[in-house]
Amino acid sequence: MEAIKLALVGCGGISAAHVKGYGDLFRRGCEEFVVTACCDPNVESAETRAAEIAEVQGSQPAVFPSVEALVEAGVAEAADVCVPHCFHHTVATTLLKGGLHAMVEKPMGLTVKATKRIIEVADRNDRVLAYGENIRRYLTARSCEWAINSQHLIGDMRLVTLNSINTQPFNYDSPAFKWRGVKVLTGGGMIMDSGAHLADMAQVLFGEVDEIYCTMQAYDNRPVPAAPVVGTCTADVEDTWHAVIRFKSGLHMTWTYSRSLYGERQVFAHYYGSEGMMKDLGFPFHPFQGGGVAHLADGSVVSSEQIQLDYLMDLADAQRAQLFPYGSTDGFAVEVWDFVNAIATGRKPEMDGTDGLRAKTLSECCYESAVAGAPVKYDDVLEGRVDAYQRPIDEYWQI
Repeated sequence: MEAIKLALVGCGGISAAHVKGYGDLFRRGCEEFVVTACCDPNVESAETRAAEIAEVQGSQPAVFPSVEALVEAGVAEAADVCVPHCFHHTVATTLLKGGLHAMVEKPMGLTVKATKRIIEVADRNDRVLAYGENIRRYLTARSCEWAINSQHLIGDMRLVTLNSINTQPFNYDSPAFKWRGVKVLTGGGMIMDSGAHLADMAQVLFGEVDEIYCTMQAYDNRPVPAAPVVGTCTADVEDTWHAVIRFKSGLHMTWTYSRSLYGERQVFAHYYGSEGMMKDLGFPFHPFQGGGVAHLADGSVVSSEQIQLDYLMDLADAQRAQLFPYGSTDGFAVEVWDFVNAIATGRKPEMDGTDGLRAKTLSECCYESAVAGAPVKYDDVLEGRVDAYQRPIDEYWQI
């Protein structure tokens, strides 16, 4: 089997984690892909990533300043897309139309409509479209999901509550945060940034969403100097919200966040069942990336390490090899392997465009409810019947 020729498209902040994932696979003996190109309008950033990749794979990727130049060169057959949110749909569709398969970092698209456009172009051109979501692929997250859903370690689910309240304003002098403060560039604030991870995992854990009610505020209206595309402007994304998410199973999840409130820092995620509670040991918006500990009704405690060990012992060898290729438990390594292996074998990737759309819709339901001042149905947002928050973004980008 020939190695898949992969291009890294977008060489900013998150691409560093992707490159680390490549290195983890290469060091473990993976020869299923080779990175042949790095693409970014900031050529210096592309050259930096190319040099890092050369150190771990032994060959130097070519550098390109645009996706058009990359496509024209014909040096890659697949692309790992790590550009800012507002460019996901344009970059991904250009690559797909140019004959490349694509894995797109979360969120899949800027809006529901943008996400559907990417999916349509992939289908029309018969290309593999994968969703670059790393959190659910960690050993810690997979094992906690198994403990809750397969083993019913804490019994029947009754309530989930997640809370992250802190005083931590974004640094709008940093290039990594300039575009994150502007609605038309990021699609929204943390509800769909780090929140995209929660939006995916919540549905892995608890199934289909029925209805969401959300209130949100944007207390931080500082100027964002020299933001990409739009120039200096005022920050307009939410920095505070409270959402109640009702699943079709009847389970309710509350989700509260602020980076603009003063006082004692409160960060926790508790998953309550009829026989105990699972406490998330990491950042609440990255469910169980840091592991989880179960406090059971009989007073016993099951550690994160024990949950992981029991999960691994429960897996057949073939399952373990598929979920943790080459023994890697790094979420970024697993997602890129899954992408290139899906291309090589013709199978569906573990997470495709539909998975990205499902996560995107949950995030957008929060925004649409806040704008409407009322609960919204998940299916109405998915089908585009409710889109007041997203419509100005779609109009700005002519989606």
